[in-house]
Amino acid sequence: MLGGIALATLVAIGIGLHNLGEGLAIGSSFALGELALGTFLIIGFMVHNVTEGLGIAAPIAEGKHAAGPARLAGLVVVAGGPTILGAWLGGFLTNDLLGVLFFAVAAGAAFQVVAEVARYVARKVEGGLTSPWVLGGFFAGIVVMYVTGVLAG
Repeated sequence: MLGGIALATLVAIGIGLHNLGEGLAIGSSFALGELALGTFLIIGFMVHNVTEGLGIAAPIAEGKHAAGPARLAGLVVVAGGPTILGAWLGGFLTNDLLGVLFFAVAAGAAFQVVAEVARYVARKVEGGLTSPWVLGGFFAGIVVMYVTGVLAG
């Protein structure tokens, strides 16, 4: 079983691949002239990515070996760098077909996260997906999405 730095590295690689799709969506929205959408995506992904850092840090905190600043910085680059690469690619490749493809990749990455979280909640939370806490969190998220959509649009 993996632990510590090895597990944190695998998590960072997975998050990096996921973040590539986010960057593609951001770049494509700006390239297609959708400035409000691009701004909304940046804010939303920024808030969303804060929790991803915990997924990298937790295995290191539980591991037997401490990670130095250089190793932590490397994990940050592995997880976050693809977002920048995706934004550049999405921003400079201004083609309607590629725009659709890039948005589809981003939507697939978001759907994958939703599916994984739903499976986890169904297994680990008492009451599963119909728990009052889960439903409250879901509806609170809907309200936050609505409010940010009104403010950004």
